[in-house]
Amino acid sequence: MEMIPMKLTAARKLILAAAFVGISLVQPAQAQKTLQIASAAPGGGFSALATPLAAFWEKDVGMPVVVSSSRGSTENVALLERGEVTFGMITAASQAQAWNGEKPFKKQYRNGRLMFAFYPSMAFFYTRADSPINSVNDLKGKRVGLGPSASVWDFYMGRILAAHGLQKGKDYTAVYAGWRDLATQIGDGTLDAATALETIPAPYQMGEERGVKALQMHPAAMDKAVADYWYYFKGSIKAKHLPKGHKGGEFKTVGWMGPYMIAKKDLPDDLVYKLTKSFHRHIKDLNKSVNLYRWLADDVKIATMPLRNVEWHPGATKYWKEVGLWQGK
Repeated sequence: MEMIPMKLTAARKLILAAAFVGISLVQPAQAQKTLQIASAAPGGGFSALATPLAAFWEKDVGMPVVVSSSRGSTENVALLERGEVTFGMITAASQAQAWNGEKPFKKQYRNGRLMFAFYPSMAFFYTRADSPINSVNDLKGKRVGLGPSASVWDFYMGRILAAHGLQKGKDYTAVYAGWRDLATQIGDGTLDAATALETIPAPYQMGEERGVKALQMHPAAMDKAVADYWYYFKGSIKAKHLPKGHKGGEFKTVGWMGPYMIAKKDLPDDLVYKLTKSFHRHIKDLNKSVNLYRWLADDVKIATMPLRNVEWHPGATKYWKEVGLWQGK
């Protein structure tokens, strides 16, 4: 994910600076009187979400909160399982697969419990505004940028293409590169289209420069994707939240839940309750510094989206029930 502009305190800047020069910030949680959130690479969406939240948590519970860098969801699952961090930010799919011991995980990882979700990831395919390509079905025989890596983006975006009857290698050529590189290739004509999420800046920057077209998904294909894979759901993107150049109203698409905050299962219920309450109380303040909180600011029920059979921390469950936002069983 690209860098998200945000406001940082001096203390947070120091933490992220340490991560950039290779200092490991992940230490056994038991060895320090701090709360530790494992995020992901500095400059990405996970750290953008966690850093301002940590400041509110420190103030509200009176304990230092460290945001540490990691290699992302898969490593955070392992860090939580070993008890090396108190909290981890993990994508919905990774957490559910880890909980159930599904590939790529070789066993069940059950030392983490859900606290809250941050946002949904709504997908779209895009091309230049002046391109003759108008729909996902038009991508047959084209070069399509799927994302930075096959392991992640075939899972999410390749399967949307498959639901449209397009198979990689047979019906289209898949290209993998960073989000900015993919946008550049579309701009210079070496790539026909690329995938994106509402949270990725590259297509929005391209929209400002030359205009971008979001490609229509076929309703039957969206139904098939949702029926075939548990993590998809149907949704929409408001016209004002699409890149410049989009013509038409609300954009129908499919998406999946993004990251959840996961707590160690043995954390005291009262502590997790207080932290969950702090998060809920400060959503509007958080949204002022990081636009990734805008979904929660619009609809706070996103925070309690159920995740298959994954268990919630009792402290979080208690709070969400008290405020009438609990959606679980």
